[in-house]
Amino acid sequence: MMSRIDALKILYKYTENIPVISSCGNTSREWASLGRRDNHLYMVDTMGLTPSVAIGVSLTLEKKGFKKCIGIEGDGGVLMNPNSLASSSYLNPHKWMLIVFDNECFASTGGQCSLASRIDIAKVAEGFNLKTIQADNAEDFERAVQKSIEEDGPIVLHAKINQENQKNPFLNDDPAVLAYKFSSFLNK
Repeated sequence: MMSRIDALKILYKYTENIPVISSCGNTSREWASLGRRDNHLYMVDTMGLTPSVAIGVSLTLEKKGFKKCIGIEGDGGVLMNPNSLASSSYLNPHKWMLIVFDNECFASTGGQCSLASRIDIAKVAEGFNLKTIQADNAEDFERAVQKSIEEDGPIVLHAKINQENQKNPFLNDDPAVLAYKFSSFLNK
């Protein structure tokens, strides 16, 4: 099974000009460790809200030249806010792609087990009539990323990962500064 950092390295290669909104905690810290870009919005203290923010951004980008808007969330966050899946199904944002890193735990808060060990997130997404792709290794993940970027959404990429966390510094940036950089990128 792949690690989150290995999956993020793959994603990083394909998203130089694609807005990417990453979940709080280890996901954003690992994502930032690969190299900061203004097209990255690092969410702070917002577990479960990344998919909803990505829906809003995707809808505003419908007539802009961006291929996609990608949200990155963990299994725990998606299960805290399944309404984001319902909203994406209802609103049908064509540029929305959600990557769910599923390690069956709350890795950023101490590794407590999440409900994902007994709930198949891909099936939940399919229940909302969302296109769903599953990957549990780097090769399949890379193919899924490439395919999903080119297809209309909404798309959920359910990626099973191990529970490994990289040691990276906390993101202590002012959220207003992060939002300003991100919105400036979107308005270029």
